[in-house]
Formats: sequence, structure tokens, C-alpha cells
Amino acid sequence: MKKLLLSTLVLFGTSLGVNAQVLQSDNFDSYNVGNVGTITDGTLEGQGGWLTFISATGSDNTDNENYQFVAGDASDNDFRLTGSATAAGTRFMWKDGLVSAWAERTVGNEIIEVEFDYFTGGATTSNNEFRVYIYSDETPTAKVLAGIGIAKNLVVSGAPFSNVVRGFLHWSQGTVANTGTYSIGLGASAAAPLTLPQDTWVRLGFSFNKTTAEVKWKSSLGLDTFFTGNANFPMVTAGINPGEVDFLGVAGALNTVASSADFDNFLVRASATDSLLNFGNEFATANFSIYPNPATDVVNVNAGDLLINSVQVTDINGRVINTINVALSSTAEINVSDLTAGIYFLTVNTDQGVGTSKIIKN
Repeated sequence: MKKLLLSTLVLFGTSLGVNAQVLQSDNFDSYNVGNVGTITDGTLEGQGGWLTFISATGSDNTDNENYQFVAGDASDNDFRLTGSATAAGTRFMWKDGLVSAWAERTVGNEIIEVEFDYFTGGATTSNNEFRVYIYSDETPTAKVLAGIGIAKNLVVSGAPFSNVVRGFLHWSQGTVANTGTYSIGLGASAAAPLTLPQDTWVRLGFSFNKTTAEVKWKSSLGLDTFFTGNANFPMVTAGINPGEVDFLGVAGALNTVASSADFDNFLVRASATDSLLNFGNEFATANFSIYPNPATDVVNVNAGDLLINSVQVTDINGRVINTINVALSSTAEINVSDLTAGIYFLTVNTDQGVGTSKIIKN
């Protein structure tokens, strides 16, 4: 089973409907399978410049094996984070350099957006929760400006749920003492949390607007919501700069079993307007000609002045059917004769950016 690569945007600093800029990105494919690093105290970079840190000692809380690059499909690697087998020990993984990248962004790009693919895995009794946070650049104590988490098991309104998706942000409950990081339910109601299906790759994204402090959350399964604060829970983070994006593995209350989560296609960008999980459609519309559509045997891709590196064919469930490598040509011919009739997506990777278009196979 493969991840939802439809939404992977690798724009190399080019425009995608807005002047979005990639600040950090990683698909983990270039690394050796195995441990990310050699130490978990955050002082020594591992593969790809990634740093790892564990907040507690004892038992499994010092193992480099908690942070792994693992083989996915074909030449694809994923990042696997393993949580604690106890009720203590939060794992962190991050890259330095976001402060300088954000400082050099284009004027007007006041929104920081984070996207990644997440594999939900199978059933488990673990209470681990896997999160991704945007931290502020403040010292000595950084704020959580925005985040998203997936709890393996969580009791909500007295009922147990699995793969619960929650938002995280920094707000005030009216007094300084009650100002801090809070979770927010992203489901239909307090008693009906948003959950993800087992053994499924899902694209997740969230953003923080420096100007307004608005936080947004989206997913490839239909999540699309935001929070701007209100009279009872005002936002207090407007004007604060981001400083770091972290992967976290949180132990969970009363936890006794470790679990793991796989991530891929990590992306951080600065944007002037909301571009979370937009699948590159604007870029494709502006630059590609794809015909015939519907098609029976062959689909032609013409990228004009752009040079095509590869074309990926993905079905409507996000499964990668085929990847065609192209030797930097402005055109490509895709054989679809062996595909079952239905809807597919072509993700075209060029020297100037990535775009995705829908095709119909007769």
C-alpha cells in the first residue's frame, strides 16, 4: 500500500497560484535504511541533518531504534517513529534552519504550511500519539503555534476511539495562568471525534498565519477547518515567527505498549494565501496539456517550455500504479491500455514544479 502522493508539492521555490516557497522538504528516499542518527540528546545531526531527542530516560527511552528510515515500495523510504512502551518519554525529530529560511521568505508570505503523508497502521492497545508541531522561534521557551496529532487510542466523552485526529494550538483562557498549548477536536462534535481508517495512507496538513494567528487543518479525506479564537479562547500568537517544525511521539497517559507511525513526503512552505493540500492543480492547468482525455490506449503530456522529469499514475484511492521516468523532455507518452476503466491522476514532475491532472480511462 502506498501513500497519497497526489498532494506532494515539490515546487522548488516556484509559483503555485501564489508565491509559495518551500522552506523544508524531505521524502527520505536518499537515506540508508536504519537508524536516523546515533544519539538521542539533540546534539548531533543524523542522516539528512535530522536531530533526535527523547525527553525521558530508562527502558526504551534512549534507543536510536525509535527513529528509523524504513523501506517502503520499490525505491521509496519512509520515516518510522516508535513511541514509548511506558507512560513517559516523548520523542522529537527536527531539522535546524527554519529560522533563516523563514527570514528570507518573499514579502507577504505570512502563512507557514506543513504537509505530510501518514500511515495509520493496524489495531493496537497503545496510547501513543504522533504529532507534528510548528514551534515559535522564542527562547528559552517556544510556543506551539500550530500542530496536528493522531492518537492511537483515546477516550473522548467517555467512549474509546482509535486513530483520533486532533488539532493543537496556543491560546489563552482569559488569564496568564491558563495560557498554553491546547488540543482541539476536529470532528463533527465533542462526542464524535475525527478518526482515520486503519492501514491507510492519509495526507495531512496544517498552517499558522503569523498576521492573524489563524490555524487551519486539512486532510486528503475531507478535513477542512480552522480556528481564529473567540471571546472565551482568544489567540495570543499573532506576530510571532515560527522557529522549528518537529515530529513528536507522545507516550500517552497510562500507556504500557509501544506503537509506531510512518511518515513520508514532508513539506514546509511559506505562502501568501491558503494552499494546503491543493494537489498542484493550478500549476497543472497553467502549464500542461494532457490529451486525449478520456483515453483508451495512450495519454500525451505536453509541458510547453518546461522539462518533464517523471510522470506518476495514481488511482482514485491513492495507490501508485506506475512511474514513468522521462529524460528531461517537454513531452511524454503514457500507456494506459492495461488500466481498468475509471478515474486516475497524472502527477507530472518538471524542472519548474509539480502538478496533478485527472484523467479518465475508457
